[in-house]
Amino acid sequence: MTEKDSILLSDFVNTTGDPVFDGTLKQALAVQLEQSPFLNIFPGERVRDTLRYMGRSADERLTPDVARQICQRESIKAVMNGSISSIGSQYVVGVDAINCQTGDTLAREQVEVEKKEQVLGAVGKAASRLRGKLGESLASIKKFDAPVEEATTSSLEALKAFSLGEAERSKGSELTAIPFYKHAVELDPNFGVAYARLGQSYANSGQSELAAEKTKLAFERRERASELEKLYISTHYYDNVTGELDKSIEAYQLWKRTYPRDSIPTNNLGVAYSSMGKFDQGLEEAQETMRLDPNSAFSYGVLGGAYLGLNRLAEARAVRQKEIARNLGSTNSHRDLYMLDFLEGDTAGMQREAEWAKGKPDEFFMLETVAEAAAFSGQLRKSREAYHQAIESAQRGKFEEGAAGIAARQGMTEAMFSNSLKAREAAQAAVAVNRSRFTLIFAGMAQSMAGDVRQATGTADELSKRFPTDAFVNSVWVPSIRGEIEINRGNPGKAIELLQAASPYEFGFFPRMLPTYVRGQAYLRARQGKEAAAEFQKVLDHRGSCQTSPQCALAHLQLARARALSGDATGARSAYQDFFAIWKDADPDISILKEAKAEYAKLN
Repeated sequence: MTEKDSILLSDFVNTTGDPVFDGTLKQALAVQLEQSPFLNIFPGERVRDTLRYMGRSADERLTPDVARQICQRESIKAVMNGSISSIGSQYVVGVDAINCQTGDTLAREQVEVEKKEQVLGAVGKAASRLRGKLGESLASIKKFDAPVEEATTSSLEALKAFSLGEAERSKGSELTAIPFYKHAVELDPNFGVAYARLGQSYANSGQSELAAEKTKLAFERRERASELEKLYISTHYYDNVTGELDKSIEAYQLWKRTYPRDSIPTNNLGVAYSSMGKFDQGLEEAQETMRLDPNSAFSYGVLGGAYLGLNRLAEARAVRQKEIARNLGSTNSHRDLYMLDFLEGDTAGMQREAEWAKGKPDEFFMLETVAEAAAFSGQLRKSREAYHQAIESAQRGKFEEGAAGIAARQGMTEAMFSNSLKAREAAQAAVAVNRSRFTLIFAGMAQSMAGDVRQATGTADELSKRFPTDAFVNSVWVPSIRGEIEINRGNPGKAIELLQAASPYEFGFFPRMLPTYVRGQAYLRARQGKEAAAEFQKVLDHRGSCQTSPQCALAHLQLARARALSGDATGARSAYQDFFAIWKDADPDISILKEAKAEYAKLN
């Protein structure tokens, strides 16, 4: 075999009658073989997709015969067929590598052990020997060959639970994977990789506190992992616990160099670059991710996101539609389509996507976007109703942090609409429920925008103290909160100075142009109209980053004010008209709308 060839793993033939081996030994074999930079395991997501194309169930058991059919269809070089049998109290583990096209045996290993507890070790030994027979160098095997029971767990039951979690996650279902990973670490409290997967499943479902807690436990147990899993644990520790973006990117690049056919580092580099606003680099990594793993929901998510950030909306839509057509879609996919429909004024499309999400466990993601879109259009009553529904949806699903974060972001919306009391109340309600990183970030923004200097200062101080190494906290959010505080204190120059730290990150998905908007406000307060106009124009030029954020609509109004301040009456009138067009169906009693109409009348 060569480094360009792929291997498919079939399900073990288990004649022992003991169900604990079902799925577990295949997982053990995968863990052992995936340590190899030489071998390329055909991904489970692609297996599921191929089965669907063959008219079979995506969850069908992969017998040697079915596996060979997939091999021939996908031009895979070899299939590995495993078996376990028992003779008295002894167990015999066999693994054969078969040429998919000819049916010839490429390599075969058989290991006998005296007792059940030795079976995982037997799978590992068989896999290690096969690696050499298939062409991997002895030096590579020696470097990347942690025993499977040390790299994962010595508990068959824990590994079985883990394998069930992996099966759910391969379908793109983070929420249903969580109970299996939790059971795995209950069975083996030192199962580092299971803690890492559990942490990432929490992170991907918006539960950052639990994500940090479990990922930290994984990091403390990282010595009990293969080289590949150590990279997984370390990178996610920097992502979910410390927020050290530079270390995270450096570790992902090492992972990418060491395992060039693994899609995880390219996927997560794509996410990192897009979160920073480096969408060209994000797109490059996303395209490589799609090449490596074209049947993963994650590949579509990162590629669609990069196109969105580059304002290539048609391509972003096509990616999400293809993802859904291949049965890989999620609430996030439909939420992106809702947002794209909103940007294009397709109300029927928006309704269709919102209907799809109804009753889903994570419907609150969609409902918050509905709330934002309504606020973007000046429909505050409708927005408040959708925010309320989103919070209730999160609470029903026991997503405490999600509910608190939505409440905090509603507070930001109220503050932008000059409803200071409601903004303060929403922020206070949010932090009373949860004081996670993201809840504090958005509560702090709501407090500072509403002029609650004392509370906002306390929140900024808490963020700096609790998350001293987090790049986004300390370069984007704390400067933005403190910038708003300084504007309220009448120190716009200080605000502009503070916000310089956000410059490398402000175009990214996480900030969503908010630091740029705050900087524009500071220039307005300093009566520097041209500089303010330049900032608000940046906001309007990055619709893919801004999406449904209310500040992206209000940037038209602020641009009008900045142009008026700098003496550009014609440009100001045009910006006011753009704002009024967006707010043509706005609630008529909103104070900032009344102010805008009065300002426009004076221009004329």
